[in-house]
Amino acid sequence: MKNQHFILALLAFVFMGCTSSVNETDLQHLNGYWEIEKVVMKDGKEVDFKINTIYDYFEMDQNRKGFYKKVTPQADGTFLTDDFREEVEVIVKDKDFYIQFFTQFDTVEVRLEKLTDKQLIYENQDEKTYIYKRAEPINLIP
Repeated sequence: MKNQHFILALLAFVFMGCTSSVNETDLQHLNGYWEIEKVVMKDGKEVDFKINTIYDYFEMDQNRKGFYKKVTPQADGTFLTDDFREEVEVIVKDKDFYIQFFTQFDTVEVRLEKLTDKQLIYENQDEKTYIYKRAEPINLIP
């Protein structure tokens, strides 16, 4: 009997670990600057990013539509940007939230795994998991 309880608990834990923990109210946290911390490959290998010269920036409206772009933090607390940006939309599929990136050549989807005011985690179609932390402007000039 104890083995059955253990197996049920283990299955429940595994099932919970495979589902997205993002809900509708979490989507408000997507707006802003994000700095990549690491990428976890399908086989479990990790690539750490210790120093980042480029941040990701999202700006979404109430309809879950907006844009994404790369920005470069400057020493005075500003960001260097260019005119390149990708349109994005957050959609729901099978109770999970996805970000769709609309590029000139394709549409790419990533599944949101976690989204808080401090952390963004998503998985792409190649089963690579991207882990970001909230980025703040760098101001080294008084």
